[in-house]
Amino acid sequence: MTIKQKPPKGDNRYRVHRSVKLYVAKLECGTVSCTWYINESIERVVYVGLNGTEKVLYKTDFYELQSPERLKSLVKSQLKSGGGLHIGGKSVSAVDGERTYQAYPFIDISNQADRKQHDIYRRVQGQQRSEQKSK
Repeated sequence: MTIKQKPPKGDNRYRVHRSVKLYVAKLECGTVSCTWYINESIERVVYVGLNGTEKVLYKTDFYELQSPERLKSLVKSQLKSGGGLHIGGKSVSAVDGERTYQAYPFIDISNQADRKQHDIYRRVQGQQRSEQKSK
């Protein structure tokens, strides 16, 4: 049985300004590794800042709108590091590869503590790989 990815869905509200359907991405870290959860889908109005940055409002905060290409690079990096990844209700693994999901715009609502922990895990894994290559 294969689980199919659910694309971002709209909320059937009429908007006067440009809106986009997108995923909400959140990084959660445990004691051994980190997992990206990219499951929640929303539709939001896009606000353009003075420097041209596109942002969306989500739960009283503005988040930078990330492109589908950024999602592809995030997935590639996460699969390379061996971490977990859930996109649109579907688990994506290194065995499945990048061909099993469809990239959409997203916002990253991860907190600073998990981002720091993720960077630490990636550095440690990079050191372990370089040590294995030198043997």
